[in-house]
Amino acid sequence: MESPEPAAVSVELDAAGESVRLRWGPVPTEGAADEQPVSGWELESEPDWRRLEGIRLVSARFDDGSALGLAAVRPREAGGHGDDIVIARLLDPDGTETTTSEALVSIEYDAAGRPRRLGIELWPEPESAPLRVAADRRADDDPPARAGRDGVAMEFRLDGTQGNGICEILRPD
Repeated sequence: MESPEPAAVSVELDAAGESVRLRWGPVPTEGAADEQPVSGWELESEPDWRRLEGIRLVSARFDDGSALGLAAVRPREAGGHGDDIVIARLLDPDGTETTTSEALVSIEYDAAGRPRRLGIELWPEPESAPLRVAADRRADDDPPARAGRDGVAMEFRLDGTQGNGICEILRPD
């Protein structure tokens, strides 16, 4: 699959139009499964951290050539992951985007507060069964730290297809 161009994603925080602007593009598939994954996410502008508890970013490539980008933005007053504003992009091996009517992400953290496991449910249609993605932290070294980001390399599964990627947590300093 030829990698599509990165796409801007605007996550609306409230009715007043306050938003977080991100850009996601799938990372190239040249890397072997044992190489460290790289994030496909970039911030287009600095978020207003007074209004946010954090941003969780997922970027994965699967062995069949499909790709997943997911951003979960948690407003400061949120009670838990059910209050996250979640945006997901799932690209088929040919680069066609599967639109989702809803996306949920659940992250299990270790004692140090770093992601250990994650589960993602994506609904292509409101009444359809969800597509399920699961991931576990890889045992090898984590990706190099980037300013303001804590990331862990993960092994992904999507309907039996293996993949590799990264889960990043962005928090205010």
